Amino acid sequence: MSILRLVDLTKTFGSLLATDCVNLSIDAGERHVIIGPNGAGKTSLLNQISGQLRPTSGRILFKDVEIAGLAPERICKLGVGRTFQRNNLFNRLSVLDNVRLAVLARRGNPMNAFVPMARLAALESRSVEILELVGLGDRRAALVRTLSYGEQRQVEIAIALATEPDLLLLDEPTAGMSPAETGQMVSFVAALPRTLTILMIEHDMQVVFSLADRISVLHYGRLLATGAPAEISRNESVQEIYLGTAH
Repeated sequence: MSILRLVDLTKTFGSLLATDCVNLSIDAGERHVIIGPNGAGKTSLLNQISGQLRPTSGRILFKDVEIAGLAPERICKLGVGRTFQRNNLFNRLSVLDNVRLAVLARRGNPMNAFVPMARLAALESRSVEILELVGLGDRRAALVRTLSYGEQRQVEIAIALATEPDLLLLDEPTAGMSPAETGQMVSFVAALPRTLTILMIEHDMQVVFSLADRISVLHYGRLLATGAPAEISRNESVQEIYLGTAH
């Protein structure tokens, strides 16, 4: 069953076509990876799904609900979580505080200056649970600014998970990571439950072929190909434009 459908999705910036009549269906529980050269429209596509960009035309159906043009916070509440290429964290707060604020925002609990947040047992328990899930349970008290880059990426994913999404959008989660950090991120994403659907942009082909159930290739805003990893790796057009004939 499809959880996300893009129908003739088009975004223009003047004469530039960022996405050009993209049609794509993502199944519930799927790990779907989008690849393509720089400037192919990958991030623009995710920005339209998550509400940072309003499509010029076309439709975005999330669980059969039209979300094209809705505000990002509304799309988030409907069940779409998102990370970005650049970390957007509270660097002077602890890891736990960052995640706790996200849990608080998701559950709509009022901020009460006379009750310490640590006393809000349900929020505390959920925040710790999420940090354990992403492998940062023992780093909960650390200030975000003291973490490695890879750990900061994990915190950002933890914050996205705190919104309790059904669909998680990951924008180049391994960018800038060391090989060891990349391996840890792959293991983490692979271990996420299949109740969570993942749509991911990724440039590292080892990561792509390790995680993807299906791969979509964008080229100048157009969807060049979609298929299983083996199918994509054999596609001559994809090899010529992106993978290279030696792949």
